[in-house]
Amino acid sequence: MSSLDVLDKLQTEAIKEEKKSSTKKFKYNFDKLKMYFGEDYEVKGIKISMPTIGDILRIGENVFYQALAPFLYNSTSIRAALWDLNIDWNDVRDIEVFGFLIKNVKNTEPLSLIFKDVDFTDFIVTSAKRQIEDENYELALYSESQGILLYEEEYMEIAEYIREILNVHPKVEKAKGKTTKKWMIQEDKMNIAQLENKNENNSTLLPLVSACINHPGFKYKLEELREMGLYQFMDSVKRIQIYESSIALTHGSYSGFCDLSKIDKKQFDFMRQIDD
Repeated sequence: MSSLDVLDKLQTEAIKEEKKSSTKKFKYNFDKLKMYFGEDYEVKGIKISMPTIGDILRIGENVFYQALAPFLYNSTSIRAALWDLNIDWNDVRDIEVFGFLIKNVKNTEPLSLIFKDVDFTDFIVTSAKRQIEDENYELALYSESQGILLYEEEYMEIAEYIREILNVHPKVEKAKGKTTKKWMIQEDKMNIAQLENKNENNSTLLPLVSACINHPGFKYKLEELREMGLYQFMDSVKRIQIYESSIALTHGSYSGFCDLSKIDKKQFDFMRQIDD
């Protein structure tokens, strides 16, 4: 194996590297039935309300997603910007990304819609102890004027809940070695340049709304869709995809033209759990 082949192998393995073992991992089990019915959710007394499609129409889709970016993005999402500031994204946590991005939120209406009683633009990233006798400090968000302290785990619960509502789950890519990091940053910058050349008025939700409205199995009319909670709508999009996939597999099994012996039988059930 040549030296170049060895380097390529090392770079590939580095890109696939998991989060460092010392990094905390948080996992939350939200009540998805309550989310589907649009009920509020609370984290340490902070109430999170469910936005509707009509809310996004009124505010504007771009404004809505831009205001929620501090909760939706992780260090991988903004690694090119961090790199330009001489910050290695591999060492930046989601709560710190919030601290970077919340300062740039210009229109706070979407935040006020979801957090009716709390102003998240007033929070700063700090460190705090759980108890006075503790030796270790933890990352946290603090608002002096509101008297609220959120530890990292509590912030992540809020962020993950919002990501679940919007069906936005940012990828995590860590890298080891300077060469690998530079390659990844260069690729990100090329992708950013391509996106900037595209039409900024493109809508993320329009193709989903159009597909649902024109699908014979979707029972909501256009005006009724305005009152639909965002999580409920995203669930409907995924359910239609599952339905079409299941029906196609069923037709394939009857036609005899497809080898379905290695396909999980659950794939034929369009009423299965969406995450299966």
